[in-house]
Amino acid sequence: MDVLGLPVPSSCAVPDAVKCVASLTRLMKADFWLRNPDYLADELLSELEAGTLPADTVFAHVTRMLGGREPSLHRYPMAKFLYGAYERPDNALAILKSMGLMTHRRVAESGSRSRRDYYLMAKGVEAVARIRAAVPEVAWYDQQASAVALIADSASGGKMRDRQYDQPEYRNAPIGALIAPITDRVRERAVKLAEQCGSRLPDLADPTARGALSGERSDEESP
Repeated sequence: MDVLGLPVPSSCAVPDAVKCVASLTRLMKADFWLRNPDYLADELLSELEAGTLPADTVFAHVTRMLGGREPSLHRYPMAKFLYGAYERPDNALAILKSMGLMTHRRVAESGSRSRRDYYLMAKGVEAVARIRAAVPEVAWYDQQASAVALIADSASGGKMRDRQYDQPEYRNAPIGALIAPITDRVRERAVKLAEQCGSRLPDLADPTARGALSGERSDEESP
C-alpha cells in the first residue's frame, strides 16, 4: 500500500489518510505478482519486448527474482477462484485496521458489489518506516512492489487481471487449486532475451529448488 498507493488529495473524506489503493481487484492482483516472482518477472520481460522498459532495469529485477533459490523462498501461492487469484484479505487487513494503520471505504452505496478503496493512514506510514529500519528483509517486498509499479497496466486492477489470465498456467488452473509456478519457462525466456540484447545473465538455474517450486518446502525454509 505504501509503494503502490497513490497520494490522496487534501480534500479526501478519510481523515489522516495518506495513500490509496483503488479497489480490491487491484489489491489482489498486485498481491499475486508480489508473491509470485516468476509471474512478475515474466511481465517485466514482456515490457522489455514491448520497448516500454530498458533492459538494464528489467534484467536487474529479473536476476534478483529468479536467481538461485529466490523463487522458492519468496513464492507464496494463491488459489484460483472465479475471477482469478484470490485470498480473503479480511484477517490481515483487520489487524492493520485495528491498529489504525489502514482503513477502507465503499466508493458508492450500490450494494455489496460496489468498489472498495483501501487507505494507508499516517500512522501506517510511520509503522512502515519503523519496520524497514528494524527488518532489512522487508527490502525484498519494497523491490517487488516497485517492480509491479513499473508495469504500465499496474494502475488498473482489471488490466492486471487480464494480463494474469494471459498466462496459460493461470488461466487453466482449476477453481480452488493453487496456481502453478512458471519459473523454468521464465528463466529460459530471460536468458534468450538477454542474449538478444547483448547482455549476459548469471546462472539462474537452481536444481535444489525443484521440490520447493512444486509447493513443498524444506524444514529449514518452514516458518
